[in-house]
Amino acid sequence: MVHGGISVYTGQLSRLGIPKQTLREGSQVLVRIIADKGGGRYEGSVAGARVSITSKQPLATGTTFTASISSKNGQILLTPNLGENNIAQQTFELSVMQNEQLASFIQSFGLPADETSFHLMQQMKQLGMKMDSALLAKIYNLSVKFKGKEKRAGELLSILTKKGIDFSEEDLLALLQELDSNPDDQDDGQKSTQQKYKLLNKINSIKNTWQMLPYEIVSAVGPLAKGSLGFFVDEATSLKLLNVECNWLSNNHKYLFSLEYLKGQCTNIKMSGQGVDVSKLAYILDGRLSASGKQISIELVEPELIEGTACGQEEFFAFGGEV
Repeated sequence: MVHGGISVYTGQLSRLGIPKQTLREGSQVLVRIIADKGGGRYEGSVAGARVSITSKQPLATGTTFTASISSKNGQILLTPNLGENNIAQQTFELSVMQNEQLASFIQSFGLPADETSFHLMQQMKQLGMKMDSALLAKIYNLSVKFKGKEKRAGELLSILTKKGIDFSEEDLLALLQELDSNPDDQDDGQKSTQQKYKLLNKINSIKNTWQMLPYEIVSAVGPLAKGSLGFFVDEATSLKLLNVECNWLSNNHKYLFSLEYLKGQCTNIKMSGQGVDVSKLAYILDGRLSASGKQISIELVEPELIEGTACGQEEFFAFGGEV
């Protein structure tokens, strides 16, 4: 459903991460087998979106084929082209994993089927990290030590691991506090700037994946708001996401934005908030963007999808049927 340029919710294909230009019946998409996970389970790519593929017949890593995309009863169907790379013509169903599938998927890596495990796997998927059981267990076991901040800790631990940065638990706790925009968070004013941002400076010195900048909005009478900016870049250091969190201190109103970029241009804004009329704000923003000639869609989402690194948007897919 779209009102003006504001996407109130996205369609099934868009949720699967398949580019908008393919959102039509009969479009051809490229399917590629990335890795053999064993037991008939594979990691694959469908139109650039990473998915979990199951097959009763063995598939060779690196195999590629094209397929036609269609939908039926709300499900996404893929039909491989006949005879291409010896792939039989058969229709497959591409769908977001349901709760039971997700629980089994998480447990297959030796993790408990809880929200912390799932969020950790979402973060590693966003970063393009290998789902290694030992690494997942190590990060999970450390994350759960930070009660009430397990998900955020998992995000930061994944980023630190991806960047190869050594740290102590005390360093991580300090980082969690520095990035917390909660008005009740008490900062240690006795520390120097370098001491306060020791681990954050290490993260930002390595340009891949995430860079994060906490900020304050101040007036002559004191701080007005606290928040953070997050910049996510790909391997070519091209900006993919710009996340903005802002907590207004006087009324505890929270604003969340996640701007998606393609080839240097913002294409979509996901937004949410707490204690504010986000819908009204979205219409105002949409009107100003339209007046400036900007073709940017705006989507209203739940806060947990775009908090932190916005990895809550990552989904795991089941690609059923035989190949």
